[in-house]
Amino acid sequence: MNFDNMEPDYNKDNETDLQKMARQTNKNVFLAVTAGVFISLGFAAVIFIVFLNLGFITLNKFNADGTRRDTDGTAKLSEIQSKMSDFYFSDKVDQQALMDGMYKGYVAAYGDPYTSYYTADEYSKLISSYEGKIGGIGVRVSYTKGEGLNVSGTEDGSPAAAAGIRQGDVITAIDGNDITNLDNNPVNGLRGEVGSEVSITYNRDGASNTVKLKRVELQSKSSAGTMLEGTTIGYVALNHFEEPTPEQFNNAVSDLESKGMTGLIIDLRNNTGGLVASAVKVLDRLLPAGVYGTQVFKNGSTVELSGTGDDSVNVPIVLLVNGDTASSAEIMTAAMKDLGKAKVVGTKTFGKGITQKIEQLSDGSGLTYTDAELRSPNGTTWHGTGITPDVVVEYDENAGTDTQLKAAMDLLK
Repeated sequence: MNFDNMEPDYNKDNETDLQKMARQTNKNVFLAVTAGVFISLGFAAVIFIVFLNLGFITLNKFNADGTRRDTDGTAKLSEIQSKMSDFYFSDKVDQQALMDGMYKGYVAAYGDPYTSYYTADEYSKLISSYEGKIGGIGVRVSYTKGEGLNVSGTEDGSPAAAAGIRQGDVITAIDGNDITNLDNNPVNGLRGEVGSEVSITYNRDGASNTVKLKRVELQSKSSAGTMLEGTTIGYVALNHFEEPTPEQFNNAVSDLESKGMTGLIIDLRNNTGGLVASAVKVLDRLLPAGVYGTQVFKNGSTVELSGTGDDSVNVPIVLLVNGDTASSAEIMTAAMKDLGKAKVVGTKTFGKGITQKIEQLSDGSGLTYTDAELRSPNGTTWHGTGITPDVVVEYDENAGTDTQLKAAMDLLK
């Protein structure tokens, strides 16, 4: 059977020298062409990738409606910068302020009041405040957007105390600048160089007041203790959790123990929190060895907040709390309540059951961001709900006495 397209049998042994040379030449040509094709394709791929990274080539450059696609915002930012640089009328532009404003806006867009960007100067002041040393006016505040800085207390002998500023006042302006509707906590405006002056406007009972105060170097006293008059009940007020707090607390408790303390009231009212590590060290003075709480992170990992309990206090304890008891103060409240070490008296706490990480960036600026949820020893959370006291007692300003403190004392008698 014959097929017109069948190749004839080919025997290399019968090749002539000319045929061998022709076959080798064809092979070399084929290899050269093939190599050239692959080299050309590789070179083209490299050029494509380089041009893509440089922005000369853009994949999916436009949306369906014809507008430019800008997934990371860089094209729009470049467009805005070009317009402002070319056409903005004034030349009085602080480039660093522009950059800081951009960073602050980006972080604020996360919508978390506890996540903030700090300039290098602001970051330095923030760290100084946690170390317990800061040039300021001696006022403890928390920020609520739409209201301002709510005053929860003042340091004894501070400029704020001398000016008559007290708990319940709301600071609405600093150096004439309204602070009631900012995306970032404006507390850094109160801090500054020792000896410098700051003007603050605050509201009290509907009336507005403005005072000018000179900043002083403050060594914060975040814990102070005393024996309640006519009793053997010790009283320790914890105003904030800073680096010096555990040592101050230990000293106060040890002094009360040496005086024959039979019961202890720890006042956490208006304590808006602070350093988690400091709160855990305070708990270590009060509780036996164990886990006092847990941090749960985004990836599901956990960190146990624990202590050795070598110096635990062996007298009945009552905690005083209110609506401004928050964050690290709630860690302490939840642990003492869950582990049966204390009774809690007052009103429901604030409900901040998350932690923030403070990090310094490469240029000296800083960032705080929410990194974990808190859980009590029993595994419960309190973020957004607060912690309900064992004994609910409202503070009555017209009672002529501290009704919550009296209720705490009654539990220890």
